[in-house]
Amino acid sequence: MLPGRPRRLVTSALMLGMFLSALEATAVAAAVPTAVGELGGVGRYSWVFSAYLLASTIVVPLFGKLADLYGRRPVYQASMALFLVGSMLCGIAGSFTQLVLFRAIQGLGAGGVTPVAATVIGDVYTLEERGRVQGLFSGVWALASLAGPLLGGLITDALSWRWIFFVNVPFGLASAWILARYLQEEPPRREHPLDLLGTGILTLAITSLLFALTEGVTLWGVADPRTLAFVAAAGAGLLLFLRQERRAPEPMLPLELFKIRLIAVASVGNVLIGALLLSLTAYVPLFAQGILGGTAVDAGTILTPVLIGWPIASTISGRLLLRLSYRSLVLAGAALVLAACVALAGIDAETPRLWIAAIMLTIGLGMGFQSIPYFVGVQSAVPWTRRGVATSSTQFFRLIGGAVAVAALGMLMQVRLENAGVAEQVEALLQPARRAALAQPVLAATSGALLDGLQAIYLAMAVIAALLLVVAFTFPAGSAQSHAHREPSPQEQ
Repeated sequence: MLPGRPRRLVTSALMLGMFLSALEATAVAAAVPTAVGELGGVGRYSWVFSAYLLASTIVVPLFGKLADLYGRRPVYQASMALFLVGSMLCGIAGSFTQLVLFRAIQGLGAGGVTPVAATVIGDVYTLEERGRVQGLFSGVWALASLAGPLLGGLITDALSWRWIFFVNVPFGLASAWILARYLQEEPPRREHPLDLLGTGILTLAITSLLFALTEGVTLWGVADPRTLAFVAAAGAGLLLFLRQERRAPEPMLPLELFKIRLIAVASVGNVLIGALLLSLTAYVPLFAQGILGGTAVDAGTILTPVLIGWPIASTISGRLLLRLSYRSLVLAGAALVLAACVALAGIDAETPRLWIAAIMLTIGLGMGFQSIPYFVGVQSAVPWTRRGVATSSTQFFRLIGGAVAVAALGMLMQVRLENAGVAEQVEALLQPARRAALAQPVLAATSGALLDGLQAIYLAMAVIAALLLVVAFTFPAGSAQSHAHREPSPQEQ
């Protein structure tokens, strides 16, 4: 364990790194409409999110394994460097295609920053401290994820959408320097083969699925053999990945972890949490700007109540962790999220703003109560030598849930817009000057079609929330201490 001041400095540096990584997953939510207006590409709207999420998802388990093999600090430094390079490239992108490509590079770095930061926290704090500290980190992650649209809107309106990426650089460098200066560790350096084949197979599988959802449906249709071929390729790739993980000497995602019931259930829960969170941050700001006619700042502020509810609930959850069971906390959180998502599916342009704010606050409270058990439970269930890969698995499943959900729901919205024949006009709704120039019949038809697509998305989110409540009922009973990993005593060995 680190002494007091170095531990506080390391914690601050890790919080800053996690803040930047989570911020970039969602800060573009308020800026993408402006970027699309400048660069074009509304038909590929979801790829700005999906490219980042896909890239960060596929490397999360790999970075977790590297952190277990070679230590946390060098892996964190390399991840942050890649993240900052991607940020700079995004800021100078000259086309929509370039922006998507550079977002993928940025995501590769983010895929190491967040899970390694969370792993270090597990190293330097005890189980008794971990719930409270992870509650703080969960609040930071939620704050960054959900403040992203607001900050993105402010920066876009005041400067340019490009500065959303440039501002990462000084803060990322500061985080890397503090960690290099104050985190002291001497892990055993082990020369083990990395599971690069497994990483490659998983990359192809997820990419095939996202391509089918975002491009295949638009180009060929849902039932077209070419679209179905990409879906089949994704399924086959997943089966090959599982086979590879059973055979690899150092698997990227050790399958024996999922023999622990808590980890298996938490993995499913994290997929659904990621799906809800990223769908929320991608498609609720679109309602504020496209339906309500707001600016980029308005698109961000609609999520502000979530920022209030999540940190409050995660802090309470962290303090109750050792008194109540994991199950009771996740059940309470899932029930709140389900109630709020059902209400969200019914909003329209006439819904009172206060009611929308109450819905967002309730979602924030529900997510906050669930996030700590789903994270700390997994991290505490394994020994140090598996903590990196176990911690990264929580991030992996949240990201993969978010990436697939954002792409699938984007496909749903695009199909609705194309059936209404207004897909191209939607870009005009997202820019106040062009919106004001639309004839009233065109404005009514376009906004009505967009609302129809968004309501379908919110209904799908309610279904996901219902599944999350079902998963919560299957969470193992018992205290946090009863699920914590315990090293066998000499008599038991």
